[in-house]
Amino acid sequence: IFPLPLMNNYKSFFYSNINSLATTQVKSGAGYLHTITINKSGASSNTISVYDATSGTTSPIAVIDGTATAGNTLLFDINFINGLRIITATGTAADITVSWE
Repeated sequence: IFPLPLMNNYKSFFYSNINSLATTQVKSGAGYLHTITINKSGASSNTISVYDATSGTTSPIAVIDGTATAGNTLLFDINFINGLRIITATGTAADITVSWE
């Protein structure tokens, strides 16, 4: 009897690190948002707005408090259609990592 090969049953994601106040087009076109991790907290009312868009601002998928405790990972596991756009604004920017495909 031959052993069964190990199966690769995990999904691999791309990532983007954002650490300044900016509008960042993470991906254009359809995709999948897995997580957003706050690596380092921002200050002074910092916000992280997440949109399914490639321009302007539509209704946000989420508006995250960038001053939240570092080390928090927010699980989304959602599809987006138009693109993944993240706007970090106000105060001192948080350092975040976005995991997507």
